[in-house]
Amino acid sequence: MSENTNTLFWVITGAVIVVGVFTLIQGNITDAITGIFDHFNNMFN
Repeated sequence: MSENTNTLFWVITGAVIVVGVFTLIQGNITDAITGIFDHFNNMFN
C-alpha cells in the first residue's frame, strides 16, 4: 500500500474502533451505524 492508503486505512480503523467503543457504552447500534454513515458522508462531501 502507498503511504496515503496506509494512513487512510489507520484513520478508518481508528474511527471504527472509537465508534465501536461508543456503541458498547451506549448499547444503541442503530445510532452508531447512522453515525458512521453520517461521518463518511461528511468526509467525502
